[in-house]
Amino acid sequence: MKTNETSYSILLTLTVLILFLILVSSTASAAAGQRVSPELNETKLTTSGSAGFPDIYGDRIVYMDWRNKAEISDIYVYDLSTGKEIKITTSELALNPKIYGDRVVYCNMSGEMSGIYLYNLSTNNETRVSTSGMGIYTSIYGDRIVYLNELAGNDIYTYDLSTKKETRITTNGSAAIPSIYGDKIVYHDWRNGFLKYSDIYMYDLSTSTETRITSSGSALLPAIYDDRIVYYDQSNGKYDIYMYDLSTNKETKITNNETANGTHPLYGTLAMYGDRIIWLERSSVEDLQPGEDLYFNIHIYDLSTSSGVRISTSRDLINYLDIYDNRIVWSSDNRTDISNSTVDIYMCTISEEDKGSNDKRQSRMEKNKSMPGFDIVGCITCLFGVFMYRRK
Repeated sequence: MKTNETSYSILLTLTVLILFLILVSSTASAAAGQRVSPELNETKLTTSGSAGFPDIYGDRIVYMDWRNKAEISDIYVYDLSTGKEIKITTSELALNPKIYGDRVVYCNMSGEMSGIYLYNLSTNNETRVSTSGMGIYTSIYGDRIVYLNELAGNDIYTYDLSTKKETRITTNGSAAIPSIYGDKIVYHDWRNGFLKYSDIYMYDLSTSTETRITSSGSALLPAIYDDRIVYYDQSNGKYDIYMYDLSTNKETKITNNETANGTHPLYGTLAMYGDRIIWLERSSVEDLQPGEDLYFNIHIYDLSTSSGVRISTSRDLINYLDIYDNRIVWSSDNRTDISNSTVDIYMCTISEEDKGSNDKRQSRMEKNKSMPGFDIVGCITCLFGVFMYRRK
């Protein structure tokens, strides 16, 4: 009888142990499933109180700053690897800088010196690459600079640094906001009704052909990375973010703002790098409830995981943003003191270690989900053994 009692105790102990392990495993899996937000580290990069329009490539961030006089703006570069800031222009009105590698392109509107300029950070040389117009909205990729020439009829031009040749891309006089990646230039165009019907178009420099991407008549402000184009579209009520994949010719809706505060199509509020899309969300005044404040949120959406997260919430006016790899930069207007508001550059770094941890957690969750029957069968077997023993 002692032997039977001992066996019974062992079986009972094993049963309790298995049930405990199942409970712990389920709890751990649930906790892993709840933590889906990446780890974010925010840093203030400037303190001048007058910096805006940042653009990032690698360890370098370029921006304009009017710290010397309100009516004078110059271009500055902040190097994240050294923590140093340098001024690269001395003109009276340098605007909207863009960076690719060691090249910075910007618009100089200083009277007779107006035009598109290029500054090489490796040689510290400044070159005037175009004198045909203002070109406020610029973009650069490799040897190619693309810009909107507002003085020549609102058309898109490109300048090839290797051939020193300027080429006119559009001729309708209704194009705006170009963005370039590789051989492809994207822009929105009002050719079917100025300031009323806007669609996204793409021009392929390798084939000299233009393709219409959207037909909604309400698409604006495209950005391109590889074979993906992101843009705003109001075809379903309020503006949402959409993506068009050139490799599949498929359009995907990223956000859902038809009945809620959401995105607003402003220049510099939508960008993309790799699988990550970032945009600015701000509340609409007409949607605010009594007692609610106007807020500004930066959102990031990861196409590889089909998930998004809000990375910044602020009552300050966030007016421009950009992304490179796991770094997001933006300018924020601090209006706590209306009489002395300041604008500075901020950066948020998405932890790559956290991304790896998320992958491991996902793997563990899939493993647990793929073997639920094993735990249950083991438990039932032990309980059945106890039951049969008690019947003896």
